[in-house]
Amino acid sequence: MTPLLRTASIFLATSILGGGLAAQQPAAPESALHGSWEGVMQSSGWPQFITLTLRPQGAEPGSTLEVLGQTLKASEARVAGDSVVMRIGEGPRAVLIDGAVRDRGLVGRLRQGADTLAFTLRRVPDYPKPRDRVEAWRQDIDALTTRFVELDRSFTTAERARFLEHLAGTRGRLAELNDDEVVVRLASAIALANNAHTRLYILRNATELRRLPVRLWWFSDGLYVVRTTPEHRRLLGCRIDAVAGVDAREARERVAPLFAANRSWGDYMSVYSLTSPEVLRGLGMIASADSVAFAVSRCGGASRAVVRPLPLARRDRAVEAWWDLTPRHPGIDSTWVQALSARGGALPLYLRNPTRNYWFEYVPESGVLYFQYNRSQDAADENTARFGERLLAALAEHRPKAFVMDVRFNTGGNLTLAAGLMKTLEERTRGIPRFIVTGRATFSAGISQVALWRQAGDVTIVGEPVGDELETWAEGGNVRLPNSGIKAHFANGAHSYSPAPCPPDTPCYDLASPPLTPDVRAMASWADYRAGRDPALDAILARLAR
Repeated sequence: MTPLLRTASIFLATSILGGGLAAQQPAAPESALHGSWEGVMQSSGWPQFITLTLRPQGAEPGSTLEVLGQTLKASEARVAGDSVVMRIGEGPRAVLIDGAVRDRGLVGRLRQGADTLAFTLRRVPDYPKPRDRVEAWRQDIDALTTRFVELDRSFTTAERARFLEHLAGTRGRLAELNDDEVVVRLASAIALANNAHTRLYILRNATELRRLPVRLWWFSDGLYVVRTTPEHRRLLGCRIDAVAGVDAREARERVAPLFAANRSWGDYMSVYSLTSPEVLRGLGMIASADSVAFAVSRCGGASRAVVRPLPLARRDRAVEAWWDLTPRHPGIDSTWVQALSARGGALPLYLRNPTRNYWFEYVPESGVLYFQYNRSQDAADENTARFGERLLAALAEHRPKAFVMDVRFNTGGNLTLAAGLMKTLEERTRGIPRFIVTGRATFSAGISQVALWRQAGDVTIVGEPVGDELETWAEGGNVRLPNSGIKAHFANGAHSYSPAPCPPDTPCYDLASPPLTPDVRAMASWADYRAGRDPALDAILARLAR
């Protein structure tokens, strides 16, 4: 949801830089400044969390800056006494950092071009090597009860107390809990913030646990298999009636406490947890993570399937469950087979271009200008501003009978990136029917776009409810646990999309939108999906026909 600063937005373009002087010089001796420092940069918006890791010149992997989910390698980093100077990149786009120790903190500034941001960092504790797994988990829990909880703002006083109490109980039982149970308890403790952006990164934003070679999706008539490895293609189209002997809906409720979520986001997140044997074992649903048994139906007479997990392949980037709905997205592995691969005929509009952040098509048969906004992030081949020019030109050329913006798969990104485009689109579509398609994966910056249009008025929301509430905390950063390496994401930026006031004395993104409850609810059944029907667009066309 982060509205990137001009400085911060350039970080993404420099993230592939490396090497430079730090890799060419002989190793320098250790300094008291070497190690990791974490804290915030002050900006005109929310405080931006950064981690600065300083290593001797010549040491590998070299000094780095972590910001906005990116790790940037320094081309030069020089430590002298109690001060440091670092450079990332070259030329006018270079990022320059200088700082010095003050009162046991690292105070300094980050500059890029005309932009300067001040920061205050504290040293990340140098955790001693643990004697055993119990001590290792204790250190991870200590990182949550000190570093994490001090940075987060999403917990209320009561929620923070429950969080600390839950962790204290886990800490006292580490010798009797297995590792999967510990991970589940840590995730559940963080979820007590009741804020969807405050979470443990184990399955979606980062892959830290194994998953089964099947991918699932909730339809109006149940949970179905939509993608598998080639070896399990016989399960494509099967309805999952039970997971490890537990009714599918009840299984969904059992995994729900791992993530703070409303009903829609809970459906979205559940398909990750229900395909993770470590999560199921951590919840006590299975005794061994070596396999999971499903009760299945509606797929050629089979009634039971036992599936073994794939080897763990850690990923630091998000893996979106909605990718698995269409054969036009390769997912995590292009060799997997997908339920619609063998289907004849064209795919429905909403499944045709899953790898594009944004695209549009004019449909002459209905007179609809359809715009799908899948990710609030500039595309590599066309930035949002240039795309907006084409979209506005098409709007003027076709003078459509209706305008449809589909954000059902937009899980977020930079909420201000398309602010100018959205304002102009809203103004130029007044006077014609306007529709927004939402879904369970409409989240973070995706929701902000819906709220902007709802606040403007005269728009019809169609589909499933969005994946979060109107009052939320976002932004923040990650605290990496010292032994498991799992990242805990805290939130420190307020978002108020309802008429309710922002928290006092807090940077806040403020709107005054009515509720985002769909005016027309539309959720695909398995038969709709298999037949290539889109109930949301069908409902829009039916309204236009009336």
